[in-house]
Amino acid sequence: MGLAGTANKGRCAAWPVLHAACVLVLMAAFLVFSGVSRAADAPLGATGFKMAGDATKMRIVMTFDREPDVKWFLLRGPNRLVVELPRTRFAIGAKDVKARGLVRAVRYGDQGEGSRLILTGKGPFSVDKLDVLKNDDGSGYRIAIDMSAASAREFDAALANQALTTGSTVSTDKGGRVGTGPISDPGHRFTVVIDPGHGGVDGGAEGLNGTIEKNVTLAFATELRDKLVAVGKYDVFMTREKDEFLRLDDRVRIARQHEADLLISIHADTISVKGIRGATVYTVSDKASDPEAQALADRENLSDQFAGMEIKDENKEVTDILIDLIRRETHGFSMSFAHTLVGQLSSSVGLINNPQRSAGFKVLKAPDVPSVLVELGYLSNAKDEAQLLSADWRGKAAQSITNAVALFASAKAGTGTGG
Repeated sequence: MGLAGTANKGRCAAWPVLHAACVLVLMAAFLVFSGVSRAADAPLGATGFKMAGDATKMRIVMTFDREPDVKWFLLRGPNRLVVELPRTRFAIGAKDVKARGLVRAVRYGDQGEGSRLILTGKGPFSVDKLDVLKNDDGSGYRIAIDMSAASAREFDAALANQALTTGSTVSTDKGGRVGTGPISDPGHRFTVVIDPGHGGVDGGAEGLNGTIEKNVTLAFATELRDKLVAVGKYDVFMTREKDEFLRLDDRVRIARQHEADLLISIHADTISVKGIRGATVYTVSDKASDPEAQALADRENLSDQFAGMEIKDENKEVTDILIDLIRRETHGFSMSFAHTLVGQLSSSVGLINNPQRSAGFKVLKAPDVPSVLVELGYLSNAKDEAQLLSADWRGKAAQSITNAVALFASAKAGTGTGG
């Protein structure tokens, strides 16, 4: 009896202590879980934004304080890439999101329950890769987006198939993604893009009698376009139809977005060597065929600096693609057309000695568009300058190029690679 009473008294005395301990445990658990909940509810932090590249290929990187859950999709009118994010606090500098290269505009902000990053392209593009990666220093995560200029048809195909890729935070192999390469199109007609060199603030060379290269190239390109259109078998576009400045990479972008089978860039240079005159046909090469070709390529490649818009690529991969990735097949087609063109021009206009040459022209470096640069003549030579201003001479030269295009288009169609 006494023992039982003592036990009951002990239990009664212990109860407040146990109750207090339980309350403390529950409060601690609440604080822990509420802390976790607050951390989970806190906005994602976007801590940085960078873009590198040009009008043919871009890499965009956005960094975050923790791993983001992202989904992405494409929209047209205009061509846009939309990246959906959790609710995000953006700490990004205005200078970092300034439009450049293939990206016409960058927008971002809160969308109520989540946030968005919207990249508007300078025409259609393909998303080569979109990855969520852990930063090397372990400080957070980043989204890395690779975009390339593409044709409207390729962009539309990506739209039609985007359900296969939308919402993935893990990039699939490039070969398995839509919009990253040529798509069979039985209705595609042989397409020529004509590029009148220079324009706007970049006048190009100046002749002995004041003739400006940008005016000569536009007049000749217009004549050539009209002759090619009159054939009725080709789709023909010009990189510019008025006096405007275009970066070299924009000229390449236009050719790629039209899925050009041939790019013809028109120029009329000057040279310090007296007595040299005549037309020359150039193809691209990492090593120039001669010092004169190298000097010409250097001058033409500097034309972007006239508008103070030269881009220093921060990403070596982008630079490598712009400079080194010349597909063997494309280069072969370029050489083939150049040879045909020299043959046609030799029967109608004067050519310099060794008229088929090569150098590292940026405008010829589209990896999938056969390209040539035609120097019509030298404005530093009075006879060449007079010819370039002659409507009769321009007509003969344009007809010779038209004949060469016909032969090339027929041969390419015979290989099964052209329409």
